[in-house]
Amino acid sequence: MDQSISNQFHAALSYLLTQEGRGAQSRLAGQQNIDRGYLNAIVKGRKPGSEEVRAKITSYFNMTYEDMLALGRRILGGEEDIIISAGNRGGVHKTPMRTDMAKSEGRAIDSKSPLKSGENQPSISEKIMKVVEILESDTPYSTVLAELVDALHEAVSTKKENLALRNQMKEMDARIANLEKRLADKKDPVQRVQKSA
Repeated sequence: MDQSISNQFHAALSYLLTQEGRGAQSRLAGQQNIDRGYLNAIVKGRKPGSEEVRAKITSYFNMTYEDMLALGRRILGGEEDIIISAGNRGGVHKTPMRTDMAKSEGRAIDSKSPLKSGENQPSISEKIMKVVEILESDTPYSTVLAELVDALHEAVSTKKENLALRNQMKEMDARIANLEKRLADKKDPVQRVQKSA
């Protein structure tokens, strides 16, 4: 296989996996029955991949092999007008590619700075409506937001589980301390009797 074709395929694959987000490589390997180590070697650029595996990869992204190479050429050419439709893993569209998904209406969103005291903070129901609207949209933002919601939910759940475990550990420590005290109290009179005898 020609090196430039290998580079084009690799660039497209890397881009598509990045667009799909966390766990994409595992999903691809699982759904297309590709050995994970072999797929990882292809993703890292150590192996070009067999024709059969490349066909499985392009099928996973609902693309033809030629579309995949065309995408790779655009990426390697530095074009900034590539974006993958969030709804169907393929479908290359000519829309501005956002390297920073945190841009909205030409204004960067600073997630670290809270609203100023004079600004009205939206209610929870307003926020939920906005989230639902974004999730239902057929944009890359819906995918990003869905992944963010999943990650945050997992973090909150883990924090709750950790708090529950810490509380259980404190309760267990208190019980153990109580048992040790009771055991020591029981041993103390026996030891006094033995010493006096």
